[in-house]
Amino acid sequence: MIEHLITEYGLIAVFIGCALEGDTVAITGGVLTFQGLLSFWPVVLAATAGAIATDTATFWLARRFREHPRVLRAVSHPLSQRFTATLLSRPLLLACVFRFIPGGRTVAPVMLATASSIRGKTYTIATIMSAGVWGLLMVSMGRELGEFMTETLGHFTRTEIILLVALVILALFLLSAVWRYFRADTPKT
Repeated sequence: MIEHLITEYGLIAVFIGCALEGDTVAITGGVLTFQGLLSFWPVVLAATAGAIATDTATFWLARRFREHPRVLRAVSHPLSQRFTATLLSRPLLLACVFRFIPGGRTVAPVMLATASSIRGKTYTIATIMSAGVWGLLMVSMGRELGEFMTETLGHFTRTEIILLVALVILALFLLSAVWRYFRADTPKT
């Protein structure tokens, strides 16, 4: 039953998941390609497209609404300030590598749109190229992880277990991100 759902809607789930979260979903997609439930290159393309969609939308919305109170609050957040203090001096480099930095995927497009002079076209091209590398890397890592799990644990066919582990990792990631966000808001004495 679940294998049929994955085969039918897996690419859509990878696209949406990579647009919302990223790494965990792309790696899980790679594991599912190893199991033969999804094809490798379509998963790479879905992961890449999801990353491009979110990153470019975030950049252009932040650029359009740079004076909006929510954008100003995000830019003035201590975590954003620490993140970009060292990296904003090279905006093209930051546009190419932020998706490989934990927590950078949320902060960097906003900071690049509001506090740097990078042109939108340059940002979009850099994002497309780095998202392609990221998608290929993450899905390949997932495929290798699937092979490693098979060699280590024997042949596993319980797709539910793989999805459960991915959901637990995703939940832990989201909880840690929320915890770091609110911890950074507390004033230091």
